[in-house]
Amino acid sequence: MMPVLRGMAAAVALAGTALARRQPSPAPLVNQVVPQPASNPHAPECRFSDAPVVLKQSGNAILQVWTVNDSESLSSALLPVDGAFLEYRRTLERAGADRLRPVADQPQPANESEREMWSREKRNEELAYSGRAGVVRPVRCLDALLFAYQNARYPQLSHPTEFIASILRQTIDGKPVLRIYFAASDALFPSKDYYGFEDIKKEISAGWEFWAMLHNHTIQRNNGAPALGVPALSSSDVDLLRSLAQSVALQNAWITNGFYTIVLPVAALDQYLGRP
Repeated sequence: MMPVLRGMAAAVALAGTALARRQPSPAPLVNQVVPQPASNPHAPECRFSDAPVVLKQSGNAILQVWTVNDSESLSSALLPVDGAFLEYRRTLERAGADRLRPVADQPQPANESEREMWSREKRNEELAYSGRAGVVRPVRCLDALLFAYQNARYPQLSHPTEFIASILRQTIDGKPVLRIYFAASDALFPSKDYYGFEDIKKEISAGWEFWAMLHNHTIQRNNGAPALGVPALSSSDVDLLRSLAQSVALQNAWITNGFYTIVLPVAALDQYLGRP
């Protein structure tokens, strides 16, 4: 059996077919452990001002959209007041797994094709943590809100799932507004039928810009204990993001694990490896 790919775009690939550490001198900040400050507050200001509108739903698969003012709190270090999200973070902190660079069991490729695939995953992970093609930073309000939303639906520790959030931006009446398309289900990957890219094309034509695409990488294992997913691009992610940069002018990519998020402009995608 092929190992589970870490990227959201693996859903597309599977549906169609079946990071010695070396630091430059001086070391970039991204290579240093930058834990979320213990005093970082979980505050009611970190919330969406309006409820989402459901665009499409079948069983537990859903595509919905928020349209909210781009407030300062959304880009702040505030975290949402969410019991399930707090428990997720506390559990990983107690396990000593709240690491900037997760430590997890190594994959065991069964053949040359799988060895090549995992070699590319490792190359992309190393690049992500080098600071040359993106920055791995502590999670902020907006990415935490979206992670917490799906974690409340299906706990990441017991029922890991990936979501995909397409974040559009436009200035309306002099104020920045975000429109966030959110796709998820109870499966590890949501169906590509729920990604909402056709709706997003229409939004682009209406003057919105595709500011960022966010998704999460799920829990791994480390000798039986939980380990964070790696906030780095998988080879499948690279292929999907390149396609979106060309077709709908995607500007940035974000990948989160609920503690840390990598952020990078699409221009940096040229340095990453896609699938063989």
